[in-house]
Amino acid sequence: MSKNRQEGTKGFVMTAVLMLLLIGLLVAGSFMVSARQTFRTVERWQAYDHAMLMAKTATERIKWNLYDALLTDFNSLDASFTNDANWIKNNAYRYGTNGSMATVMAGSDPLFDSYTSAFVVAAITNGTVVGSNKSATIYVTNLVQVTINGVTRKLEETIKYVLTRSTVFEYAYFINNLGYFIGVDIVVNGDIRSNFDMRLESNQLVLNGNSFARSNRVTNTPLKWTYTQYKGDTNHALARPGYNVDLVAGNTSSIWSNGYNPITYRSNNVDQLKMPYIGAVDELKQYAIENNGTISNNAGIIVNAVWDENELGPSGYSNILDMASSPTNGIVNATDRGCLVLVGTSNNPIRISGPVFIGQDLIIKGFYTGQGTIYAGRNVHVIADIRALNPPGWKHPDASTTATFLSTTYADNTDNKDYLALCAKGSIVLGDYTQSRYEGSYFAVGKYPVSATDASIGYVTSTEGGTNFFHGNYTNYFGTRVGASGTNTVPRKYYQSSVSTNALKSLWQPSITRLDATLYNNHLTTGKLGTAGTNCIFNGALICRNEALAPLSGSKIYFNWDARLGEKDSDRFKTYLPMKLTQVDMVKIREIPVP
Repeated sequence: MSKNRQEGTKGFVMTAVLMLLLIGLLVAGSFMVSARQTFRTVERWQAYDHAMLMAKTATERIKWNLYDALLTDFNSLDASFTNDANWIKNNAYRYGTNGSMATVMAGSDPLFDSYTSAFVVAAITNGTVVGSNKSATIYVTNLVQVTINGVTRKLEETIKYVLTRSTVFEYAYFINNLGYFIGVDIVVNGDIRSNFDMRLESNQLVLNGNSFARSNRVTNTPLKWTYTQYKGDTNHALARPGYNVDLVAGNTSSIWSNGYNPITYRSNNVDQLKMPYIGAVDELKQYAIENNGTISNNAGIIVNAVWDENELGPSGYSNILDMASSPTNGIVNATDRGCLVLVGTSNNPIRISGPVFIGQDLIIKGFYTGQGTIYAGRNVHVIADIRALNPPGWKHPDASTTATFLSTTYADNTDNKDYLALCAKGSIVLGDYTQSRYEGSYFAVGKYPVSATDASIGYVTSTEGGTNFFHGNYTNYFGTRVGASGTNTVPRKYYQSSVSTNALKSLWQPSITRLDATLYNNHLTTGKLGTAGTNCIFNGALICRNEALAPLSGSKIYFNWDARLGEKDSDRFKTYLPMKLTQVDMVKIREIPVP
């Protein structure tokens, strides 16, 4: 009995052990299956997360590729006009459509190329240009699909590019390089700014505004006026309104942000503002044509959008250099071909409408009316006063509420009053540059970056690391001008006109005492203003890379910023000034489900 019971017990134990082993194997197998499934799930979730991260990275890369290409376009074509908005519309697809992830991410990280395949699309959903006088807005939709380890995710993002009037026009005086107010008698009614240092070293400087620079180097603290002094100045009608348009500092209902606030300040270490180049000539011409720009007088149209090198220059009126007997058409190339002289009187003013392009030098003086901008392919020579026939006027004090001010004074100034901007790819020269001691130390300012499109007028003198530079000496010679006899040419300095000195001398007035215009150029603004006992009143804005202006002995310069330039998006006030590209903004982003 005992032996049999032991043998039966052994059989039971073996069976139990085998059962336990089987159960253990089943459990282990279950764990292995579960672990494998968990691992696969983790892999899938990793792939799911990675695919979204890759899609987001790709959309950012597409935005950068397009933005970088557009900035490159700005640096080569330079003019920030409607065509640049069209450039985005026409070229956005090239920076994403049907590209692999390796293509989109080229040069960023080899990791993206090792285990990722992607299909990328960038398409335009809305490319409407709002208007060249204000903001041009373009919407681009990037559609990115990424597949990793069998997991596909699709991301759609809509971004916005905006071209808007450059903020450099918000200043009475903006200089891209160094700013100097040294030993001069000047009243500035408006803000001033430099992308480098501003030297405020005159005990006669009145600055009714703020100063922005990398460093405001102050040896003599500028004066500023109270509301009472501002109101009492004899030139107050030409200066902007007060911050409180009724000049009651405690009235919160009368605040207009573009007005003068007696509480002013100086800011250091400010960011640099990009000053757009006046760029490609072909684009300037197209811009003028698209906007139907004209210059006319009582006799009719003088310029229909473009006056270029095919047009007779001033010497053509005397049947000299550019009216030779050969070739058969009776015209040969001459140094003043494409130059234009404009003279307006109160009875027969220069009439400006929209943007106009002049191929070479513009020589201008006198009265004008209308609203527009003249672009010159080389220099602008202001040979006498420039006066608006119907200038804007500001009251001091004005209405007791901002709303009333905007619907009356401001509305009248923007809708009905004259405006002129003179923009030069070269320099702007004020007055008679043949007078003694015209050249000074400011005529050799040192090397600075320039637009590649200014090579034809001599401003690309070296290239370093892909950036073009000008040596900065405006007294050097480049090109020729008409000589005294009209039949020969003589060397031409950068600041000199292509037109003969004798021709200009017959037009120059002894001094410049009034300038109703915004001045903008790629290089130098220079001149001597006023005369002994007579001040020069400058109403508009002065924007340039280098400046060498000086009042003549015994005179004072008044800078009155045109406060209409503070309103960027007004349909009623069209300036046709250069614009800039703002940072890219995201409008919306969403994931599109993949079946």
